[in-house]
Amino acid sequence: MASRLLKRAGAIALGASIALTTAALPASATAIEILPIPRHDPDFAKFHEEGIEVKMSGHKDKDNWLGANLIALKVKEDGKTTGVKAYCVELPTPLENGTPLTEVPWGEHPNSGTKFKENADKINWILQNSYPVKDASVLSEATGKSVSKREAIAATQAAIWHFSDGADLDTTKDRDRQTNEDVKAVYAYLIGEKNVGIKEQPAPSLAITPKTQSGKPGDLIGPFEVSTTAGAVVLKADLPQGVTLVDAAGATLKTAAKGDASASADTKFEKVFVKVPEGAKDGQVSFSLQADAKLNSGRLFVSSDKNKKTQSLVVALPSQVTVKAEATASWKAEQVTTPPTTTSVSTSPSAPAPSSSNPSTPESSTPETSASPVPVAEKDELASTGASIFVPLLIGLGLLGAGAAAMIVMRRRKTA
Repeated sequence: MASRLLKRAGAIALGASIALTTAALPASATAIEILPIPRHDPDFAKFHEEGIEVKMSGHKDKDNWLGANLIALKVKEDGKTTGVKAYCVELPTPLENGTPLTEVPWGEHPNSGTKFKENADKINWILQNSYPVKDASVLSEATGKSVSKREAIAATQAAIWHFSDGADLDTTKDRDRQTNEDVKAVYAYLIGEKNVGIKEQPAPSLAITPKTQSGKPGDLIGPFEVSTTAGAVVLKADLPQGVTLVDAAGATLKTAAKGDASASADTKFEKVFVKVPEGAKDGQVSFSLQADAKLNSGRLFVSSDKNKKTQSLVVALPSQVTVKAEATASWKAEQVTTPPTTTSVSTSPSAPAPSSSNPSTPESSTPETSASPVPVAEKDELASTGASIFVPLLIGLGLLGAGAAAMIVMRRRKTA
């Protein structure tokens, strides 16, 4: 009987293997795998808790007793395992073995006939004010009954089905009169006027923006903006010599090596800067943030494939999951451009380029002058160039004198 009931809507088959890729987590977060904890696992007794069978009217399985249990699940992420307890939020769909689940906002419940969307805040109030978040003794005080854990589990599951599927706890038939009265009292309390609803809580997240930035040696490269739902984070990086990670005030942030698995989350900040010393060689550094964030009660998990129906689940007890993010900073020295050295060369003056216009009279060109020095005549002496002019001058004077002498001789002869 118990084995048959495990396959019904009120239970989760222990052989199921659920891969949870958390759509509500940042893209940088790694995939989370959820697995039912088998009975032979030592952790089974820590998280799996038996309730009692209940009958619910108002749905097609109204004549069947449904097992109402807290199901033990393992959240496996990045080598770390965390226990999770869950309730069912969809009648009468069974959980299909191996069908992966994805976390979605409340408004994206895939069942078109579900009442979960309109009553999600009521269901969340139940989860926050009933077992296992609240001890059975708290429910006993609230109802005036002596409520056991098994009765608290059954009443809580019945109250959730009331809001998720419009079903009601059927108390006309019971297995034990006292148990029936206790379950009925807790059920009435959870769906009653005190249930004012609790809005959806933020999903566990950790993000760095932007993913990459660049600068030059001597700069503070950043800021890298950090946002997370976690209380504190672990900052990891393999830093080059002289490079440090600092906050907005310039204080050095505690940084662990990337391979350090023992580093504790004890740092809280909103901005990260990469401080690169002056004169550093060109390079880059990647740093990561890691945190254990709270997976709140009320997180909704549904089939990741719309064509494959499977039971939708809601987290019953808050747990811690690991979230990660990574960013990279690079630096490069500015290249200084040196102008080329020019050598002054003496050149002879050249004639100006001819005008493109047609002048009325052609311009005379200036003859090219020699760069050799010109000798200067001393005092009244003329510069000697070519043959001397004094020889012909002396000959002329001699002839002139001879002519004059001849004329004098001839005159004397006539007078004689």
